[in-house]
Amino acid sequence: MDSYVFFLLVMITFFLVGQISGIRLCAVVSGSMEPNLPTWSLSIVNTKASYDSIQTGDIVVYYRRSDHIRIIHRVTEIEPNGMVTKGDANSVSDGLSVGRDNLFRKHLFHIPYLGYFSKLGQKPIVRVGFFLCIALVFAVDILDRRKSSKCK
Repeated sequence: MDSYVFFLLVMITFFLVGQISGIRLCAVVSGSMEPNLPTWSLSIVNTKASYDSIQTGDIVVYYRRSDHIRIIHRVTEIEPNGMVTKGDANSVSDGLSVGRDNLFRKHLFHIPYLGYFSKLGQKPIVRVGFFLCIALVFAVDILDRRKSSKCK
């Protein structure tokens, strides 16, 4: 199998597994969850976790209603109207912050320091540069194969 086809199949497989399983990546960009989730960790989260499956002590990602920024904090209380969350390093809770309408994901585990790469990947110029580098590698390899086939 040609290496390009193999690379493409691997990329498609990773994409499809992520889409089907609901597993996503989320960078931890603040110290509010220190030391349990170090800043710039990469949090692996489940988007298919149901609201009713969340328990006190779980770490969730939710959209803050005021500005729609994603927050990753621990559930400290579950009330009839929603969930109260708090960052482990914070002294006060976020109040009643999570409801059925703004729960985004449930934290599964994290990988320290990989969040740096996730954050970089959000910048359009970095994405363009990444894809240009991949295209350049493929182009050089194709030219090299053509040269070597002419030499034989």
